[in-house]
Amino acid sequence: MMVDSNESTRAGFHGPVLVVDDSPDFRNAMLDVLTDAGRQVVLAENGEDALLKLSKTRPCLILLDLKMPVMDGFEFLDELAKLHLDIPVLAVSEHASLAPSERYPHLIGTLGKPFHIRELLSIIDEYCSGRQPE
Repeated sequence: MMVDSNESTRAGFHGPVLVVDDSPDFRNAMLDVLTDAGRQVVLAENGEDALLKLSKTRPCLILLDLKMPVMDGFEFLDELAKLHLDIPVLAVSEHASLAPSERYPHLIGTLGKPFHIRELLSIIDEYCSGRQPE
C-alpha cells in the first residue's frame, strides 16, 4: 500500500466517504464497515455515477475502484481534475496500482484488494476528521 504523506493533500473534511465500485457486494460491505465505524457513506457503481453524486455532496475521501464499466477509475480521475475539487482519492483495486502524479493530483495512493479493514480505517481517519454523531 502506498499513500502520499504530503500534508497539503490532507484536507480533514467533515463529510461522507464516497465508495465507487462496480461490485454491489463490495459497496455493501464498505457501507456496513464504515457506518459501523461511525462514518457517513455515499455509494456509486461507476465513475459516471460518482460524478453525479459529487454534484450533490462533498466527500472527505473517495475510495475508487480502477476497473469498472461505463466510466472506469482512470477516466473518473481525469474528469475529477477538470472539476477543480480538492478531494483526496484512494484507489482500491485488485487489478492495478496507481501512484500519485501530475496527471492524477487528487490521488493519495493505492490500496490493494484484499486489504485489512484497520488499514483502511486508519487512512480514512487521516483524511476525514469528522464522524457521525453517536
